[in-house]
Amino acid sequence: MNLRVLMIQSEPEELLFLQDVIRELEEQRWLGEWSRIETYSAATWAEAERILATSSPHTVLLDLDLEEKGGIETFRLAQAAAPDVPLILLVQPSDEALASKLILEGAEDFLIKKEIDCAPLAHALRNAVGRHKRLAALRAAALTDSLTGLLNHAGFFAAASRDRKLAERLRRRWMLLVAEPKNLAEIVRAFGDQRRDLELVEAADHLRTIAGPADLLGRIDAGRFGMGVFDSNVESAEEAWVRIRAAAAERRIDIGASFYDHDRPLSLDAMLELALSDLPPKRALPAQGQVSIVGAA
Repeated sequence: MNLRVLMIQSEPEELLFLQDVIRELEEQRWLGEWSRIETYSAATWAEAERILATSSPHTVLLDLDLEEKGGIETFRLAQAAAPDVPLILLVQPSDEALASKLILEGAEDFLIKKEIDCAPLAHALRNAVGRHKRLAALRAAALTDSLTGLLNHAGFFAAASRDRKLAERLRRRWMLLVAEPKNLAEIVRAFGDQRRDLELVEAADHLRTIAGPADLLGRIDAGRFGMGVFDSNVESAEEAWVRIRAAAAERRIDIGASFYDHDRPLSLDAMLELALSDLPPKRALPAQGQVSIVGAA
């Protein structure tokens, strides 16, 4: 099987460098699962659009310094034209924050231009295509919770795994929250499952108003929700924790939290365990299964 790579690059010298690195990848079998690497190049969006329409590349390498439309505009155009093709961004060191923002908007990965070599490029290509296949399989299995319209268990933890890895790479703090409406077991015993479902829908709606546009939100089991929040220049993780906990308390929702930072590099499973242990003790819900991160990368 051949790996098809589209390079959107307007600088001839940088394009030649990329081609040399990819040629070395092929010659030295860095990507052994693919027998050959087919490359396509485009200096403008018009050229890239034609290739995307006719060649179905497995991944795209996009230079954010693109001269014609600019890399950000081309990123959005490529995303719209080929939503099933993973995009790897090529950026200057000064654009790392922008690249991380675009990852939250759907880019698969980014590489610092001066650090591009066989090993990092092979790693990025392999991970981008592999993650894309896994995410496509998850989408096929449906990632939306039918009751609340939020991400379901599989969808939330697939995205949370991505965000936790991004936090590690960028050395940014990231917070994992678990939210649980109070007294769900008592509501079920007194009023039945229908009233419990209404309580969960109302809790989901309230959590939507608390979460920011870049925050992750999903229903992770029968009676709990998960939220992922990055540290930012506007609000630290601790400030977000105080705000979210106060807002959740208004709707009688308990919140448990755990934090990832570079000095405390917890796994996603460990973060979930800490967040669950931070919740006030609850009576178990009828037929509620134990939370686990099955299939999270």
